Amino acid sequence: MNRLLCFLAVMLVSFSAPAEDHDHEQGHEEAGHKEAGHEEAGHGEASPSVGKDKGITEASPEKGFKLSPEAFKNFGIKTIAASEGTMKLSRSSIFFGLQERNIYRVRDGFFKRIDFKTVSKTKTEYTVSSPDLKAGDLVATEGLGFLRIAELAAFGGVSEGHSH
Repeated sequence: MNRLLCFLAVMLVSFSAPAEDHDHEQGHEEAGHKEAGHEEAGHGEASPSVGKDKGITEASPEKGFKLSPEAFKNFGIKTIAASEGTMKLSRSSIFFGLQERNIYRVRDGFFKRIDFKTVSKTKTEYTVSSPDLKAGDLVATEGLGFLRIAELAAFGGVSEGHSH
């Protein structure tokens, strides 16, 4: 499973940058370059998977991560408007991890995996609430697997930045 995640993360970084701007030589020279605002939580080093010419353009433990427009389109990410209070989501909008379930909130272009409470559910739909959702936010409904891979690539492993 870890090999598959690593492979998919490499594919995300490799194929989501715009082709016309991709310079192989420049990418190798700047691999160790640090930029302000692109540090991993607790590591003090920028992830080589994050940069303005990459599929993941920004990463912040507090805000989450931003995808390039190309990555967003290529990986079929779809979103719906969030609502304060409760909202109905299809089962495919829920990320099922080994020990928890989360949703991906989008705020100011940043994707962040957040916790929620299940108010009710059927075989195909969940009614959820989360104090981490507010008017103006979006919730990802498709492409969650790619979002998780991007999250792992941006933060170098299991993210400790989601709400607990």
